[in-house]
Parts: sequence; C-alpha cells; structure tokens
Amino acid sequence: MTTRGLVDPDHYIGTITQVGAASAQANLPQATARPERRRLARGAVGDFVFIDCENYKLLGRIIDVRIPDAERLTVEPALGTPPEPHPIGRIQLLATVSQSAQNLQRGLKTHPRVGDGVYLAAGGLFAELVANTTNAPGDVTLGLGALNADGGVAIRLSAEKIFGRHCGVLGATGGGKSWTIATLLDQIKASGGRAILFDPTGEFAEVPAIAKHYTFNQAESSAAIVHFPYQAMTEDDLFTLFRPSGQSQGPKLRDAIKSLKLVSAAGGAAIQNVTVSDGIVVKRLKARAPFFTALDTYKQQINSSFCEFDVFKLPDQLQNECVWSTDRNTPGNWGDVENNSHSYCEALVSRIRTMIHSPELACVFQTAGTSLVGVLDRFFSSEDDDIVRISFRNVRFEHHTREILLNIIGRYLLDRARHGVFRDKPMIVFLDEAHQFLGRTVGDEYASVQLDAFGLIAKEGRKYGLSCTLATQRPRDIPTDVLSQLGTLIVHRLTNDNDRETVEKACGDLDRDAATFIPTLAPGEAIIIGPDIPAPVPLLVGRARKPPDSTGPQFTEYWTSRVATKAAPQPAPHPTSTRKPTKASKP
Repeated sequence: MTTRGLVDPDHYIGTITQVGAASAQANLPQATARPERRRLARGAVGDFVFIDCENYKLLGRIIDVRIPDAERLTVEPALGTPPEPHPIGRIQLLATVSQSAQNLQRGLKTHPRVGDGVYLAAGGLFAELVANTTNAPGDVTLGLGALNADGGVAIRLSAEKIFGRHCGVLGATGGGKSWTIATLLDQIKASGGRAILFDPTGEFAEVPAIAKHYTFNQAESSAAIVHFPYQAMTEDDLFTLFRPSGQSQGPKLRDAIKSLKLVSAAGGAAIQNVTVSDGIVVKRLKARAPFFTALDTYKQQINSSFCEFDVFKLPDQLQNECVWSTDRNTPGNWGDVENNSHSYCEALVSRIRTMIHSPELACVFQTAGTSLVGVLDRFFSSEDDDIVRISFRNVRFEHHTREILLNIIGRYLLDRARHGVFRDKPMIVFLDEAHQFLGRTVGDEYASVQLDAFGLIAKEGRKYGLSCTLATQRPRDIPTDVLSQLGTLIVHRLTNDNDRETVEKACGDLDRDAATFIPTLAPGEAIIIGPDIPAPVPLLVGRARKPPDSTGPQFTEYWTSRVATKAAPQPAPHPTSTRKPTKASKP
C-alpha cells in the first residue's frame, strides 16, 4: 500500500470546506447524477473516502450529500440547460490510516484543514486496511462475507476479534440474523473451532455444520432425546423452580434438602440414633444431637451445592421439618408438629408435588433419553465433534420451563469453565432469540429469582475460555450490563428506535451518524462494530451452505390450494333407496 494508493488522483472526488470535531464538509463536484454522466458520478452516501491531511491520511464515510438551496432547480431536466450545480457532502471522520503499519488506528491523529483533498477509497484497499488492523500474522480468520460498499471484496476477520470478547448478532425479523449464525457456524467448523448452539425454534435442524442434535421431551428429526438430571442442578436452581417464600418456606426447604442429603450421603446405611423411615428423616419428638453429629460426619457431601438426593422424597421431608425446634418436656429433642409452619408450607408442598411429576418438567425430573450432562462432558473431553445443537423447540412455556432450563444449563457451563475445562480448549456458545431468556425474573412480589447464568457468562466467561454469541431481534430486552459486555456486534436492520438507541448506548463505537445506516440495510447486510475494529465496516454476509429454515406462514400456498379445492367439481352423491323397509316377519 502506497501513498498514491490512498490519494490516487484518478479517485479524487472533492475538497474539504468545513471541519467539525467528528465530521467534515466537502465540495463534491462530481456527485451530480445527470443522465449523460451518471456512470462517472462520484460521491454517494455510504462511500468510504480518504482525506489527505499531508502528514496523515484519514478514513471517512460520506453520510450526507446535498446541493445549496439556491441551486435546487439546477437539477431539474425540464428547465432546459440550467447552470452546473455544486454538490456538498458531509463526511463522518472514522480513523487514522497508518501508512507505516498499513492499517487503521482508532481516533484522529489530526483534523482535516479546509482545502484538503478527498479521494474515493477503493474497496480492495479498504478491505486490506481492515484485515491488517484486525488480523495478526498467523491468525485463523473467518470469511464473513463481502464489503458491500464496493462490489464483492471479501472481508475476513480473526476468530479472536470476533469471539474473544463475546459477540452479538442483532437484527429485526427478516434482516438476516439467522443466516449470519449459520455462516458463522460454517466458518467455525471449517476453521477447526468448536461450539454449542441453543436453538429455541428448531430452525437450525438442517444446518450441515452441526455434528449432533439433541432435544427434550419429544422426538425431533435427527435429534436424540436428552434430559438434564436434577442431581446436576444447584440448590439455587431448585429454589428458582419451586419459588419458596423467603421468610417461612425458604428455611424449611433448606432444612429438608439437608436432611435428604444426609440420607443420600449415608448410602442406605443406618445413621446412629437418627430415625429414617422410607428414605425420610423423622424429627418429631426425636433427639437432636445425633442428627447434628451425623451432619458433621457427612459434611463434605452435604455442603455440596448440587442436588444429590432423592427429590421425590422432598414434599414428605418438608412436612417432617415442620416441628418445634425444642420439646418442652425433653429439651434435647425436637418438639411436636408446629401448626403455623406446617400451614405455611402446605402451598409449597403442593407445588413441589405438582412440578416434579408434571410433563412440562419431565426434562429435569424424569430420565427419558440420555443425560445431557453426560453428553456435554463427552463433547468437552472428545475431539470428535465440532458443533452440537440443543433444541428447545419441544420445551414448554409453563412454569417458566424454557427460561429456567436454559439458566440451569448455563450455570453448568459456567461451573465447567471455572474448573478450567475450556482454558486450553475455548468453547463458543450460541444463544438464538436471547431476548426470551436473558433479563428474566421468576417469582412474585414475595419471592423472586433472577435468571442470570448467561449474564454471568458474558461478564466472566471470557477469562475461562468460554465465549458467548447472543442473537436477538429485540436488543432493548437484553440487560444493559450484558449487552455492554459484547465486544463485537454484527448489526442487521433495526427499525425500532428503542433498539437502535440501546445499541448506541451499549457500544461507544456506533455514533448517531453511523446508526443512520441501520434502518436501511437490506436482508443479509450488516455493520460490524467493536473495540478491535477501528471503524464500522459494512458487510454483505456470505451465503451459508444451507440456510436455516426461517420461513414464516405460507399464506399464498395454503389459500390457493383451498380455493382450488373448493372450485373443483364435487363427486355426485351415491343414490340411496327411497323404498321403505318392510317389517320382519314373525317367526
């Protein structure tokens, strides 16, 4: 790349006439699109330009083109041969071009001066600058698509720059969000990476980059049925499901879990001087000291945060916890049934009985199919598979099952990350329709739990080798603290003002001028922004090997077939006999 390549006289389009802090104004004498010279016109909205500031060269983008109000009629062909118009363009100042390193540097080393020349940036040269800026020698790069500002110049970005600080794929319905995910999966597989895709709708079932598919509750094409065993859940997850009130039900539920963990830790062996009946610790009028001695004996297993006990005994054990802490007659014993706490816990007992046997939560409390924990552990330890998909298509909405189940799996992934599983084998987790799961709170005004597992992954997963890619059509529903953790954003068309404002606030690299292009993006077009990308890069996302099935209702096909069916001649009815039946003769 040479100075002449940046300021090629053949690419000259105008001269700076006014300079501001973040933008400049320039004459664009060749921007007029008269019929006889339309093909020669230069200086359209969206074009990238280089500004020659003598010692430095700046990168900018034309965001506005106009002619002075006094010359408005000069472009009217009906007026004969009017005088020449004098177009003016406004240029957003983006970055400084380092000619020594042949890359782009964030910020402006200098500002243009009035009279500096403006030159059209050739697409190949701009793509080279972006690649030199974001990709270090030896980096594995992903081919995301082509620079849509200049006819199909390929753009490749390193995996570290895309996923290293987490990634967000944002866009309204029909903007190309799912297509981008499929393209990323293709590139990850081709480059030797590994990923997990959470698919809420089932639209990625036919993506060829995915090695294995898993689903919950019901069979799905090419997907094996799995369940997430409750034993791998934490007590916090169990509280999220059962939602005990904090003052009365919560402490009793913790006591019941502790008692059942003691029974499980003993492994069926008798616990000295502790009465256990059918797997349940009986406390009513029993001595307290032996129980606490047993807790100390098995404290390592009992202090585990996982639910390693028989959850189906939990309702009965909870009722057995509703006793007085001390017996009046025998101070060393528990007392009789305490009616107040018993009545307070009745609703919780009933809710637990219902939930552990409900078909909606069979994916947690039943054992249909294979354990997802085992599936994921094998995937983490083996190098055979590149990408696996976990479908939530058949997970019901009742009891907040979808949100809670994903939160449980997210906690499990974060726990594996904290134990160093992904330290040397980085893992990327894709979550489509993220707005359905993030920022959710389960419960009521008396007791509520925030589902924050993926928020925690976004905040701390990076240092453990666990990166997430969140895809959503409603950025305004993603918690701000989570959205701000996404380093690289691939932004498709967003038509809602609140969504665009949310993205602007979360990403300091997307100012209002750059955001003005977002509502006009065509399907498949996107803008890539991030801390490692010095300027917003327009991109036409490459076609995936097999796009996801994102088709909506087929009204035309269905309605046309119904009209044709109604118009078709109906078969004549079979003739029926009008003769009255005769009475049967008597024997």
